[in-house]
Amino acid sequence: MKLSLPLQGYFDLLKHQPGEKKFVCINCGRPVSGLYRQISTTVLKIIDCEKCKKPADKYIEFEVLIILIDLILLSKPAYRHILYNSDCRNLWKIGTILILLEAYCFWTDAFRGITSISYRSHVNDPFLSEKGFYLSTVHFVAGFLLLYGFIYLFTRAMHRSVPQITGNGKTYPHMLLHGVILASIGKFLFIPIIIWKENATETGMAIHIVLVLMYFVISLVQIHSVVSDCARSRSCLIVMLAFIVKAYFLTRVSGLLQEFV
Repeated sequence: MKLSLPLQGYFDLLKHQPGEKKFVCINCGRPVSGLYRQISTTVLKIIDCEKCKKPADKYIEFEVLIILIDLILLSKPAYRHILYNSDCRNLWKIGTILILLEAYCFWTDAFRGITSISYRSHVNDPFLSEKGFYLSTVHFVAGFLLLYGFIYLFTRAMHRSVPQITGNGKTYPHMLLHGVILASIGKFLFIPIIIWKENATETGMAIHIVLVLMYFVISLVQIHSVVSDCARSRSCLIVMLAFIVKAYFLTRVSGLLQEFV
């Protein structure tokens, strides 16, 4: 089924040979040999999962907008559809855009309500000002790598039964990386801060930022539970530990970067 642009490249179904169990049931997460059976040129029948007896992937009949709404609502089946049954090889583009968005907010002091860190130079020099944006970008790239690395390490230490190879043939570190990027999509909600920054109080902006970060954490817990196949309580513990340790190390990195401002 072809989906409309511009999201077609992100949500196309994976292509596998018949008989290969590299698709995943979006309800129980177990590998399935296929998602649908083509009865005629215009009729498709969704295959039921052998374990849970539910349709393996109902989203192959849905429009992109419905999938996006379920993603916003933190639906586990929607996450499984995107991560396991769709071609998400271009997710790195979304991750790059999000890092640049956060770096821009940081560079323009939009996050001043919750942090005292700033890379904006007080000297009226366009070259120094541009350098501050690059330092902000390095700050968030380091933060992303630290968060991903600590989530992976804590998962291996506290949940040793993580799959080495997932249902679609990709390694666990690869799928976890895609999951962290997908969880970050909620950070697009930082855009209103850029638009209405001049008309908002620091308290209002701080509340907005905290709510977006809380949504990001909840989304990351949900996705970690899907990718690692573990309980939400354990995923919550792993993610919170990773955030705490990441914040400690990122503070050290920020101190080093501020010396270049």
